[in-house]
Amino acid sequence: MSAIYDLFETPSPNKEEKQPLHARIVSKGTVDKEEFLDRVHKFTGISRSLLAGAMEAFANEARDLLADGWNVEMGNFGFFSTSLQCPPVKDKKEIRAASVQMKNINFRASRPFKKEVGDKMRLQRGESITRPKKNSISRETCRDRLNTYLENHLFISRTDYSHLTGRNKKVAIEELNSFITDGIIRKEGVGKLTVEEFYKLKYCSTVVYMVPRA
Repeated sequence: MSAIYDLFETPSPNKEEKQPLHARIVSKGTVDKEEFLDRVHKFTGISRSLLAGAMEAFANEARDLLADGWNVEMGNFGFFSTSLQCPPVKDKKEIRAASVQMKNINFRASRPFKKEVGDKMRLQRGESITRPKKNSISRETCRDRLNTYLENHLFISRTDYSHLTGRNKKVAIEELNSFITDGIIRKEGVGKLTVEEFYKLKYCSTVVYMVPRA
C-alpha cells in the first residue's frame, strides 16, 4: 500500500494572492494500542501479554525519567524531552516556582529511524476527503485514477478509493458498484476471512474491489 498525500495552499494573511502549495499526508486513521500489539505479535512471535507488559513498563519508566528532568532515548526510535512555560517577565525575581509548569512532551525521531521510514514510504497523490472541494472530478477521471491504481496494486478498498478521488463514503460505494455493473472491477472479500486474509486486508476494508479475471 501507498501513503496518500494531497496538496494544500500555504496559509497567508494575504488571501487575495494565490499561495504556493505544500504537500501533506492524508491520514488513513490511527492504529490503536491493541491493533499495534497484534501486528508486533504476528511479526515477532512474542506473546501478546509480554509485549503489553513491556510497553507499559517502557511508558512508566519514560514518565518517571522525564518528570525527573531527563531526556529519554528509545533505542533507534528517537528521543523524548519536556518543555516548560511561565508568564512573560523581564526580571527573574518576578517568577515564582509555582508559576513555572510543564508545557509539553516533545518527540524527536532519530536520523536512522527517519531514513528507514523515508526509504519504505511510497507516496501516491490523492485528495483529502475532509476538506471542501472547489470542483468535483468527473466519473471518467475517477475511472482513470482507479485503473492506474489497480495497475500497481492487487486491490483497492472503499476508503482508498475515497482518498484517491475525494468521493465521500456514499458516493464512493455507488460509483464502485457502477464500475462492477460495467465489468470494470469485481467485488471480493465479503464475509468471514481467514487469519491470513484478515491481516492482508486489515487496513483496507472487508469489501475489496479488484479488476476482473481474464
